[in-house]
Amino acid sequence: MIKKLKPEALRFRTTKAFLSFYKNPETFSGAKGVVGQERAITALETGIKLAPRGYNIYVSGMAGTGRMTTIRRTLEELEPACIPVPDRAYVYNFADHLQPVLLTFAPGQGKQFRDDMKGLVRVLRADLPKALESTQVSREREKIIDRFQRDEKKLFEAFAAKLKAEGFALIQVQEGGLIAPTVFPIVGEEAVSIDYLATLVKEGKLSESERRVKLGRHSELNTDLKRVLGEARVLAKAMHVELEKLQARWCSLILDSVMDELETRYADPKIRDYLKRVREHVLGNVDAIIGKSDRDSDKAMFMMAGPMRPEDPFWFYEVNLLTDGRKQNAICPIIEEDNPTYTNLFGVLEYNIAPGGMWTTDFRHIRAGSLLKADGGYLIVNALDVFKRPFVWDHLKRVLKTGKLVIQQPESYVQLAPLAIKPEPIELTVKVIMIGPDWLYHLLWEYEEEFSKTFKILSDFDSSMKLTPKAAKEFAAVLKSVCDRGKLKLLSADGLSALIEYGVELSGQRDRLTTRFTNVSDCLREAHHMATEHGDDRITRRHVEDAIQAKRERHGRTESRIQRMIEEGVLMIETRGKRVGQVNGLAVYSMGYTSFGKPTRITAVTAVGKAGIVNIERECGLSGPTHDKGVLILSGYLRQKYAQRAPLTLSASIAFEQSYGGVDGDSASSTEIYALLSSLSGLPIDQGLAVTGSVNQHGDIQPIGGVNEKIEGYFDVCKAQGLTGKQGVLIPHQNERHLMLRSDVVEAVRKGKFHIYAVKSIDEGIEILTGKKAGVMNKRGKYLAGTVHGLAQHRLAEISDLLAEQGGTESMPQHDIYHDRPPQPEPPKPPRQKGKRRK
Repeated sequence: MIKKLKPEALRFRTTKAFLSFYKNPETFSGAKGVVGQERAITALETGIKLAPRGYNIYVSGMAGTGRMTTIRRTLEELEPACIPVPDRAYVYNFADHLQPVLLTFAPGQGKQFRDDMKGLVRVLRADLPKALESTQVSREREKIIDRFQRDEKKLFEAFAAKLKAEGFALIQVQEGGLIAPTVFPIVGEEAVSIDYLATLVKEGKLSESERRVKLGRHSELNTDLKRVLGEARVLAKAMHVELEKLQARWCSLILDSVMDELETRYADPKIRDYLKRVREHVLGNVDAIIGKSDRDSDKAMFMMAGPMRPEDPFWFYEVNLLTDGRKQNAICPIIEEDNPTYTNLFGVLEYNIAPGGMWTTDFRHIRAGSLLKADGGYLIVNALDVFKRPFVWDHLKRVLKTGKLVIQQPESYVQLAPLAIKPEPIELTVKVIMIGPDWLYHLLWEYEEEFSKTFKILSDFDSSMKLTPKAAKEFAAVLKSVCDRGKLKLLSADGLSALIEYGVELSGQRDRLTTRFTNVSDCLREAHHMATEHGDDRITRRHVEDAIQAKRERHGRTESRIQRMIEEGVLMIETRGKRVGQVNGLAVYSMGYTSFGKPTRITAVTAVGKAGIVNIERECGLSGPTHDKGVLILSGYLRQKYAQRAPLTLSASIAFEQSYGGVDGDSASSTEIYALLSSLSGLPIDQGLAVTGSVNQHGDIQPIGGVNEKIEGYFDVCKAQGLTGKQGVLIPHQNERHLMLRSDVVEAVRKGKFHIYAVKSIDEGIEILTGKKAGVMNKRGKYLAGTVHGLAQHRLAEISDLLAEQGGTESMPQHDIYHDRPPQPEPPKPPRQKGKRRK
């Protein structure tokens, strides 16, 4: 039975009873929660409450469904109890400067420790030099120096006396920039160098035997000089030890009061060990602290920090506070990282460029990232942004798996910064909430092994909800909240009706309502602009419809261009008359920001032969896999209809005329069958009717997408060429619930100028298109003469007979009825019996 749809079935319209809740826009309350996402919210709450590692959350769904709003609101409402996060600070490692030490403190204590260390530096900077330069210390220092100088003097005087007795003298000789004591022999009354003795022999002032004696004794005395110098160095070293003990004793007097207080205040063993090493370092570098040269300290400063101020030796004692509990305004930190680069997420080692181009860094240049700032709480990131950035995902899954964060530069920085420090790992507990599309979740779950172990919770946001009075009320509450926040004009009752209908249209189904509130809110704001332009106090239906139409026009350049090409005859579309083997199919053009439907001419040609069905689009490389499947199903349909009692033999071709950009989808498979049946039967098809719908091998029509765009696109073409009252569209009956057509299309149907037919099978559709009965196969496998299938079957029999007459009675194998490529020529075959030869 042919079903022609009534106007009431073509578009959802709100009624006053449906909007009985919206009596007074001023007093109507805004939304108090997230609407239409019960499943997603339940999953989100479960993920937030589950503490074990691995229960991170992936929030999927289409953009505009309120995912971020829901996450924020759910966290605010649940107020999850979080473990207090310690303050963390990096300090200098006196054992290995390339591995900074991590210290942890109770929340808020890190800043106090940093201030205490600054206080220690102030004491050292101000009090230590004063103490070491005091009269008492100076007197003790002078006593020590005097004592050792006297001992040194006695040592050299005794040696000088020995030299004098043997005819030698101790002379201070300058060599380069140094003055060194040297043993000189005395000849006459004058001390000369040992090399000058040969000259004196030549001059006759010294005999050769005397020279040899002096040379031998000079060697022995030089050995004695080395011994004396060694004893002098021992005395000097002992003097320095005494002086260091003196400095250390007085430095300890200053340090003890401060350090004892710090060790009492900070009971953590690791902090106390650090303070112990600070004490040892201070006592071992007093000269550097009071401004004297210290080679070891200078060397460390050069290796660690590059161009440091040589007069500032206190950088070793600085505290790099990464996290400060006093700065946390909320109990649970909630960090939204909009730009999850490697450094923003995991932290960074900042570098200085020293003279000469060397990159240098140290513990003071370690900076925390969002992951550490979110420790103990929640980090919200966008999945696509994470996977766009190099190194980010690999490092993130490692942190989530181990619970440890190492702040280091990515591998690509190694060549630029050869001095790499490795800070002590930070243990953290953070739950990551990643927002992304559905396809990325499924891709990661399938191909990324660690993903399923680290993101065990899926919060899947739906793009629509069931249309009920309750849902409509919640929908209206969301719109009221948008008006309140944006200070927009209030919606009138008919304005709300228009937006609800727009929401139904966006959902793609007449009994559902969209939850992509971003799109609806945009329409509301644009309608507010329209109301303002017209000077109206309320947003009415007219303003909403004008806003929707304005948006379509903004994005309608391509649609208008194709429509113009059809009107000008460049794209050949007939909406009147009848043609054999030609049907108006419907296609949807989708360009992301907009989609629209337009008709396309589909033709079929059948002829005598056994080439099977050739898909011209595929032969040219313009056909997608889904369209290819549709054509293969077409072949199965023909076998099911006409090859139950006799082999099937034909040559046929199917084409999308004037299609050069590629074709995919199976929504034209029924159209292709209609064209093929028309060509086989010789029955013309009404060109005023367009067709959409996929089909299975049994001839049942199956639903398709984009039904509204297709109908509206064909209606626009018919309207431009002139409505005759006989034009219309055949759609799958399952798509009735998806109809949400424009008001002008509905009005044309109401006036009988346009028609929508809901069909269930190929037989129903071909009867509408040709005006002939489809026909039913009898027990002998025959169709009634004069019916569509009867005429098609008769033509197939004619083709078989013609082939038999030409020597080609063998039919094609069933699997060859559809060719992926043009048929190949066959070699000649031997003659059959009875003397007949094949041609």
